[in-house]
Amino acid sequence: MYNILGSIALAYLAGSGSVTNSSVVGRGLFRAIRHIVEGDYREAGVETLAALAAPALMSYASTASLVMEVVDGAYSLANPAMDEAEVAHFPRRKAA
Repeated sequence: MYNILGSIALAYLAGSGSVTNSSVVGRGLFRAIRHIVEGDYREAGVETLAALAAPALMSYASTASLVMEVVDGAYSLANPAMDEAEVAHFPRRKAA
């Protein structure tokens, strides 16, 4: 039962991520088309590259945020234990 629910949740997350990324790319490409119609080819190229790079940058930002939350949680869990067991050859840094 849990395998089915996990699969459904993963499919939902993947589907919503795909929809979000495709809408971001679509919006950027629409802006690029608007610049082409206006005759501004340089801005059209910039908008096209930005539209294609946006999903990768959004994924990087969300992954970095997740990693930082995990590191912060691990630090919060380990800090009391590290304070109790001070080891002489591992000096603790003091907050500035």
